[in-house]
Amino acid sequence: MPAVRKVSKEQIIDAAVEVLRDDGFSAINARSVAKKLGCSTQPIYFSFKNMDELKAALTQRAIELHTQRVRDSLCAHEGNDSRYSSYGMGFVKFAAEEKQLFRWLYLEGEQPGAYQSDILTQEVIGVIVDEFGYAEDTARRFHQDMIYFTYGLAILANTDHLYLTETELREAFRREFHALISIYGKPAKLPEFAVKAGVVL
Repeated sequence: MPAVRKVSKEQIIDAAVEVLRDDGFSAINARSVAKKLGCSTQPIYFSFKNMDELKAALTQRAIELHTQRVRDSLCAHEGNDSRYSSYGMGFVKFAAEEKQLFRWLYLEGEQPGAYQSDILTQEVIGVIVDEFGYAEDTARRFHQDMIYFTYGLAILANTDHLYLTETELREAFRREFHALISIYGKPAKLPEFAVKAGVVL
């Protein structure tokens, strides 16, 4: 009669996420995850053939958590702000609130590709095209430049060196937006926040 699995695969991944959040990726091992679950290591090796497989699943979960957090921010923008600036806000907030997950995905990761390609990229480029009227190629280059700025803020937030209120952070993204406009040209559609502010581009 086959052994009954008392701990599900999802529960094991959940426990690994908690270990990562508490102690960082270097603390992930069968014993630490089993301790978090309150069981032996046997259920872990019943669900995963080795720790590399569990770590790969953990990385995928971290990506999903990051993607959902940023997508929620993208969808929950305030009426006087743009969806695109809300993407940056979500990215920085994730770095500040999920320090270890952010570090694993963007600073310390050894997974293939080091998660350098944000799976939301195409969706975000679509937002730029829709909101501002840039051609897709221009939107892609615009976003790449904004990413450099956003990553810098995110790393400062992750290391507790970003001393900006949420309002100040939004203003920082708006200033960067205006700076990039001087490079890529006036958008066909003026962002709503700029219209309300009476900005002339």
